[in-house]
Amino acid sequence: MTLHERLAEPFPPESLGWKPQAVKESRALAIPYIDARDVQNRLDKVVGPENWWADYEILGGGDKVICRLTLVIDGKPVTKTDVGGESDQPDGGDRLKAAFSDSLKRAAVNWGVGRYLYYLPNTWCDYDPKSRSITNPPKLPSW
Repeated sequence: MTLHERLAEPFPPESLGWKPQAVKESRALAIPYIDARDVQNRLDKVVGPENWWADYEILGGGDKVICRLTLVIDGKPVTKTDVGGESDQPDGGDRLKAAFSDSLKRAAVNWGVGRYLYYLPNTWCDYDPKSRSITNPPKLPSW
């Protein structure tokens, strides 16, 4: 298996989270996501903890963060970059922390990590407006 194939391998379904993107009463468009720790664990497993690092920079107004994710490939550092934004959390520190996590996950997608999630079909699911959560997540295809 190539490096890219190992990085791009699907995550176990139970490790995915689901967030509502569009809501209509008790139904929501379910969007899958992975946690930043899953990205870190994948990088540790595939290239080794000593062979990757992330550099961050807070941009402009402080609501966006750029991540430069570097992997050592055949002894040479190779960097891929992306930007993440704040979440809608009430606490400013949590919003900024989410931007760091988002930028790491987005930069990792450039390496193939979790990219398959963007190609899953749009699925409307049961939604609980009180908890603001998906109550019956979609079934994933077998990989």
